[in-house]
Amino acid sequence: MLTSQEASKLYHDNYMRNSRAIGVLWAIFTICFAIINVVVFIQPYWIGDSVNTPKPGYFGLFHYCVGNGVANRELTCRGSFTDFSTIPSGAFKAASFFVLLSMVLILGCITCFALFFFCNTATVYKICAWMQLFAGEMEACKSYIFPAGAELSTILHYGILKVVVQPQLKDP
Repeated sequence: MLTSQEASKLYHDNYMRNSRAIGVLWAIFTICFAIINVVVFIQPYWIGDSVNTPKPGYFGLFHYCVGNGVANRELTCRGSFTDFSTIPSGAFKAASFFVLLSMVLILGCITCFALFFFCNTATVYKICAWMQLFAGEMEACKSYIFPAGAELSTILHYGILKVVVQPQLKDP
């Protein structure tokens, strides 16, 4: 039978080992989320080119590439995050802003992991948790806003996205 001090030390050691493992796992998942976030921000391949589209092309958050026809696969690209007027839709502009804000928050969270050397562990976890919560909310906002730009005349004009209208069912 263990004394209360031995049991307390055993539980404390077990708790510390588990908390470090969870902290390392959290850091790994945060780095993975940051990589995904940066790729999402940079890639122009959100909507676009498939076998069924009449013209080649891609639309991303703020960058889009449009081809001249099926035979010619050369793309003309437009759009820059530094020049908001080149972004074709208000929905794309808002989604770009939210993804950028999420990316800054998650990269800031990774930077805050260095605070483990200077601050209390619980304080660092709380700071990172709030930053990740807000980064996730920014990603959710992006996911709600971005599809609103899919009906943009630019996308439909270039034939990159086919809009299929579902027939309305009448009540009997």
